[in-house]
Amino acid sequence: MDSSQPPSTRKRVCIIGAGPAGLVAAKTVHQTGRFTLTIYEKSPRIGGLWALDEYTQTGFLAPGTPTNLSRFTVGFSDLDWREVDLRGQHDGGGEAGKGAVPMFPRAWMVGRYLEEFRRRYVPDEVLKLGTEVVRAERCVEEGRAAVWRVESRDGMGGRGTEEFDYLVVASGFFAKPRWAGQGVSGLGDGGGVPAVRTIHSSQFHSLKDLFSGRPNAAGKTILIVGGGNSAGETAAAVAMQLSDAAWSPDTTRQEIYKGCKIIHITPRPIYGLPPYLEYEKDSMTYVPIDLKLYDFSKRPQMESYAGLQTPELRDIVHGALQRMVGGDQSDLGSEALKSPPRGEDRGSVYVALSETYSEFVRSGLIEVTGGRAVSISQATDGEATATVKRGDGHTVVDNIGAVIYATGYTPSTALDFLPDDVKQALQYDPSSARLPLILDQWQTTSTAVPDLAFLGFYEGPYWGIMEMQAKLTADRWINEKELAPQRPYEDAHKMLHLRKAMQEKALDVPQYWFGDYLGYMEDIASHLQLSRNDAAFAEREGCTSPARYVSAQIDNLQADAIMADLHKTWRDCIDHGRFVARAALRAMQGNWNISRKIESEDPAYSGTLQGQASFHPRFPTADKSGRVADLEFVYVESGEFTSSSSGLTMLARRRYVYRYSEADDQLSVWFVKPENDLEVDYLFHDLTFVPPAEARKAGACIAKADHLCVDDMYWTQYTLPVEAIVLRRFEIKHTVKGPQKDYVATTQFTRPLVPAARP
Repeated sequence: MDSSQPPSTRKRVCIIGAGPAGLVAAKTVHQTGRFTLTIYEKSPRIGGLWALDEYTQTGFLAPGTPTNLSRFTVGFSDLDWREVDLRGQHDGGGEAGKGAVPMFPRAWMVGRYLEEFRRRYVPDEVLKLGTEVVRAERCVEEGRAAVWRVESRDGMGGRGTEEFDYLVVASGFFAKPRWAGQGVSGLGDGGGVPAVRTIHSSQFHSLKDLFSGRPNAAGKTILIVGGGNSAGETAAAVAMQLSDAAWSPDTTRQEIYKGCKIIHITPRPIYGLPPYLEYEKDSMTYVPIDLKLYDFSKRPQMESYAGLQTPELRDIVHGALQRMVGGDQSDLGSEALKSPPRGEDRGSVYVALSETYSEFVRSGLIEVTGGRAVSISQATDGEATATVKRGDGHTVVDNIGAVIYATGYTPSTALDFLPDDVKQALQYDPSSARLPLILDQWQTTSTAVPDLAFLGFYEGPYWGIMEMQAKLTADRWINEKELAPQRPYEDAHKMLHLRKAMQEKALDVPQYWFGDYLGYMEDIASHLQLSRNDAAFAEREGCTSPARYVSAQIDNLQADAIMADLHKTWRDCIDHGRFVARAALRAMQGNWNISRKIESEDPAYSGTLQGQASFHPRFPTADKSGRVADLEFVYVESGEFTSSSSGLTMLARRRYVYRYSEADDQLSVWFVKPENDLEVDYLFHDLTFVPPAEARKAGACIAKADHLCVDDMYWTQYTLPVEAIVLRRFEIKHTVKGPQKDYVATTQFTRPLVPAARP
């Protein structure tokens, strides 16, 4: 820190908001030693969307919601996640568990991370919690620099006014839930009390939120409206709750929600991307999604880009996504999700980051209908009917018991404190929820108001970009520099054209118009002449990270630790097949046809079985030791066994529980209790996946297990020819030898034929 400048001569900075953007702005500004600062936060605690504890039931996020991207992207350059105390309320004392950080931290953990970041880098005295900025007026007097007169109000109604030289808006882009737009009759804003419960996706935490006060929701349809990431996430979250209700050891909810299904209305196809993706085609290796999407070696060396997409670029992106998901999604059985063919009328790519969305669609629990909801008629009997416009026609969805709008957020309320003259200078348009302001300099400012900065004020802001924006802003204000050369995509005319295209829902508008994360990180780092911190990576190897760019103010020990962790994770995936077990279990979800052949030295025990099997995800349960896994699936099998010797047939059924633990990257199979076949009993076997090099030779992911059961020895092998993220067939082979047993049982699993694609 440069503290040579006396406090009395330092410029004054006001920061509005103490979420990730506000905190990294405060840390960056404070460490220069050139400013005094004040942070206003209307909430009584820091964190913004992430101001959560383990059991918080209010807010836009459920506390257990995992981040969409890994801890290497959701974090800052100078705080290693492993430094954060993530012990839960019931974990006891001591240091045990402090370093056990999930690859995709839970929302409440992000809140802990931000608390630790604030504790280390933001002085208590600069924070004004529970204090809302009600107006920030820019005062310009001849012969002196402009000042910001900031009026605030605390929780007790007390008011105050202070003046500042600079203003940072870090109040968040996702300020208020956005409901369905005009022209949709019957779709309310959540303010009334309709016969059918109507909520925004930010309000959904459990099925009780949809059917509170109703003793039985059996057979009802849950309608989800939306065509973006939150719609896919929400559909998957509701489906997970329904699956858990059906397959949890606690059977009290089975009848209440029996036969419920989800219908998701989307105006466009959505690609479902799970958290772990195949690194290279046929590599049999899987990496966290951001290690794939933002890998230097996979991005052409080109200028950064943003804005509308040409047909050629749309085709390139569709091709890349189809390679990631294993095809055009026609195998999911939903015409609405099938990627359209090349051509001028092919829209931009939209994705839903979800581990289970695609497989819930394949299994039929989520049905996807293409089009836009134009009306909902609510009946007094607790049901509703929706009309969906598809091209020139309409379709009707009936028996609706609840409606969820996954229609995004609007930032409008985050700008209420700005006066009209400032908004006019920024070309503010309140009707444009996606692009309300026309900004420059990587979306941080405008030449019309150079003493005003925005951080993270665009759709899908990344933490690394917010940190870079903070560095860029501090550098500009300290050195009173000219603005960096304008990027072509931030030309005001192009931005206004983009805004118009958004409002017209044009096909060439991408899901995230300012989405070249790696490109912007490189741009700003180059402009600021930051040093690269590649650690053990080659220059164009591995993914980007905030810790990969070093400035004088950051804690190099923290950045180096983060980069070492990133490199180790990457090499563990590439060389040793870390996370293959999780990717394989995810791919098993859903329904299968099975054909088993049992070959024994004793013909009386030989035979065949034809039947069905399914893997049902549920919320993890504790085993006898009290340990809870990270993922848990109930395996259910039934079929008809035919004896080879006698020709007699008999019905056969079995159940297991498959469990995945991230801490040891272990997939295991467990027996269920005889008296409760939904409850975990004791271990059947732990599966060990062969190294990727061996798997590539076999053309499939291979997992093996062996164990002694009383006097009999079992050798098991799973052969899983996963294509990208899709598993269309696989084999399990058990070889058993002992005093009483001597046989080989080989089971072939194949997906049922896809029904005629649902519209």
